[in-house]
Amino acid sequence: MAFGVHVDSSSDIPQALVKEAGIWVTPLPVIIDGQSYLEGVDMFPEEFYRRCGTFAELPKTSQPNLADLLEAYNEILKRGDEVISILLSSGLSSTVNTALLAREMCDDPGRVHVIDSKGAALGYGLIALKTVQLAREFPSWSELEGKINDFRDHMRYLFMPDTFEYLVKGGRVSKTIGAIGGVLDIKPILRVTPEGTIDAYVKVRSKRAAIRKVADILKEEILNPTEQVVGVSHSNCLSDAETLVAEIRARVTVKDVILSDIGCVVGSHTGPGTLAVFYQKQ
Repeated sequence: MAFGVHVDSSSDIPQALVKEAGIWVTPLPVIIDGQSYLEGVDMFPEEFYRRCGTFAELPKTSQPNLADLLEAYNEILKRGDEVISILLSSGLSSTVNTALLAREMCDDPGRVHVIDSKGAALGYGLIALKTVQLAREFPSWSELEGKINDFRDHMRYLFMPDTFEYLVKGGRVSKTIGAIGGVLDIKPILRVTPEGTIDAYVKVRSKRAAIRKVADILKEEILNPTEQVVGVSHSNCLSDAETLVAEIRARVTVKDVILSDIGCVVGSHTGPGTLAVFYQKQ
């Protein structure tokens, strides 16, 4: 039995790894000043962050087009594969609900498996990359499902936004957290909770301190580091991301680190200057 792994574009997997792993990606819409763009098709991070200071209003995002999901599922099924569709957290988006509807409308609903990543950005992308590997090792869905869910449930997501304007106005964090982030250069480090929502995890006084603190947290929590691929993402702050990678490597020996851009969809809610790290926790 073979599986085709499918994600939406908010997984932020670097394009080279998408091609290498054979992952199917459905783009999510980004609405900028009333005009809709598809992430990774006609809007890319470089242009998105270059234009951030010129937006008349903050960008908005939407669930994927139902027809696009349906087309992807049917194309995978036509190859003779079952579909594993891993999607942006249901705590942050209605994408999972749209996927469940597409599954019921596709050519063979019983061979389409929809998984709520309970995450976002490259952390969720790491789940998809791991799923490709697991699908080679476990040929039946009954074995594979539990392995995927276990990997998902151990994933840690930590974010360090430079501004809380985007998260507060988008309703992803409370005004209280936003107010803390705007006072005395206090930088709350945010996490994605096990339920797939966002809350404040720990507070520090500066971005540099936040980078060191996140590296310390990772060292304390990481599961089997020499076997782990860690993810680090950034929204137009490559130098900070490289500093974070160096801090991690100074503390822990990991298998590898994937460095990626935070895409337009996630960036619409976190804003420019955001750093994030993703790893398997104990």
